[in-house]
Amino acid sequence: MYQQKEKIRKRKTEKLRTIGFKVLIPVFAVLLGLLLCLFVGMGETRKLAEQYTEDTAGLYVEQINRDIFQINNELIQVLGKSSIKDIPDTLSASEQKYYNLLADIRVQNRLLKIRYKEVQSFFVYASKADVLIGDEGAVFAQSQVKGFLKELRDFSRNAVNQNYGVTSWDFLETEDGTYIVGWYAKSGNVIGCLMNTEKIFSLLQEMTQRYKVLPFLEKENGTRIYPADFVQRKQEMNQADRKRGNYYKYQLGTIGKMCVYVLPDGGILETILEMQTILVVLITALFGICIFLAVRYYYHLMVPLKVFTEGISNMEEEQLLHEDGKNNILELEAVSDRFRFLLRKIQSLKIAIYEKELQEKRAELEYMQEQIRPHFFLNCLSLIHGMADKSGEKEITYITKVLSEYIRYNYRESGKERKLIEEIEHVKKYMEIQKLRYGDSAFRFEVICEDVGDEVLVPSLVLQTLVENAVVHGVNLDHLVEISLYVTMENYNGGTWLYICVSDTGSGFSDDILKALSEDMPIVYGGRKHIGLQNVKRRLELLYGQDAELSVQNMGEHYGAIVELRILQKTL
Repeated sequence: MYQQKEKIRKRKTEKLRTIGFKVLIPVFAVLLGLLLCLFVGMGETRKLAEQYTEDTAGLYVEQINRDIFQINNELIQVLGKSSIKDIPDTLSASEQKYYNLLADIRVQNRLLKIRYKEVQSFFVYASKADVLIGDEGAVFAQSQVKGFLKELRDFSRNAVNQNYGVTSWDFLETEDGTYIVGWYAKSGNVIGCLMNTEKIFSLLQEMTQRYKVLPFLEKENGTRIYPADFVQRKQEMNQADRKRGNYYKYQLGTIGKMCVYVLPDGGILETILEMQTILVVLITALFGICIFLAVRYYYHLMVPLKVFTEGISNMEEEQLLHEDGKNNILELEAVSDRFRFLLRKIQSLKIAIYEKELQEKRAELEYMQEQIRPHFFLNCLSLIHGMADKSGEKEITYITKVLSEYIRYNYRESGKERKLIEEIEHVKKYMEIQKLRYGDSAFRFEVICEDVGDEVLVPSLVLQTLVENAVVHGVNLDHLVEISLYVTMENYNGGTWLYICVSDTGSGFSDDILKALSEDMPIVYGGRKHIGLQNVKRRLELLYGQDAELSVQNMGEHYGAIVELRILQKTL
């Protein structure tokens, strides 16, 4: 048997020694896997960042191309159906009858502009009247204009002569900037739209706002149109060339190409790349720390644990654990001391529980020894009841009936606790018997029960013991004694308690009895030992502990006794 136990102990020791490595190996594997995934993820993130900017710029240019195609159709349809053909050959600002016509054309231009966010404005030019009508107003032949409006009117005059039968697109360079102009000419009238290249560049940068991009336009002849701030950003572009940034070109209608240069820094995905790089460094450092800790784990933890397990292998003998200090771990020394303390504490608790059970059984036995043996007397009472009933003795029949019910209730198997209402009914039967014994002039008994539910439980026969104590020690034939039983619920010490009070107007408790009760000493009265109240007190302690209180006192010096009982009500 000893050899078998020794083999089991050695097997457990070896298992304890290798368990650390079984944990560390998966940890190392996970860390290596994370490093590999991060390296692969960094490359994929870089590709994703490049693909994101390429797709974003491509979608924007595709949207512009769709708008150009739709504008082509719009210009042809509007010029053929609108009131532009109603413009007279001569028109001046003073001719009020044409104000509504001009207003309708301006409204038409505004409605067209709303559909396309890249378009700055739509315009109409009537060559015979030499009038240019925009979104906000009109420029007449006699109007003296400069700058952008003059250049647009000059452009429109030339466009009339370029009647190709289709919509045309070109660049218009003015002092205010460069515009993309789309126009359609027919019958001496021109309708067109203007796209500000700066607005196109701005919208593209907004769509890729988390990335640094340098957009520009390249005409079919190779000439480039740069943003207004390109000069100050040219140095950034040169740096991007050195860093090998990404360069994309997209066909923009028939006028040229939209070019986007993406710098290799900036953007949310670039931030992710930086975070991944930091994680790689951290995981590498963590990997080295794990190796270092594994070595320390073996020499500074596994070896002391082996010594510790050898010390507790024979714990049933409660031998001293590691008192030689060889395990080198203060915590294990403390655990050893605590373990020995717990073993002794468990033994003490076992003894205390066993002694409590013995006391409870002894209290129940002492109480039962005070009672009469029921079976023989119940049979005798049944016999007397039958004979009295046969002879017509009603009083004897009644008392034997009540006494029989009283004794049967005392020995009914109903556990340690019974319902309060049943106990009160039992006390009433007991007092009926005592009235037949002492007569109606000896005492008067009343029960007051307030705000108590039907399911409240009390220790069995405790009420009878308290009332019986009042009858035995309080009732005499010299004067009428008042005995009362008062039961209610009260708020006490922050909880809900069942309050029971038994009082009488007899001679009260003697000083010797009160002293014996306070010191938990036997009560000797009339040459006989009385244990009723001590038994009640002991049963309350066993059943409820600190959740029950018993108080015994006199109302005055040698006048009247009061016994108060409180039981804390548990809430579910």
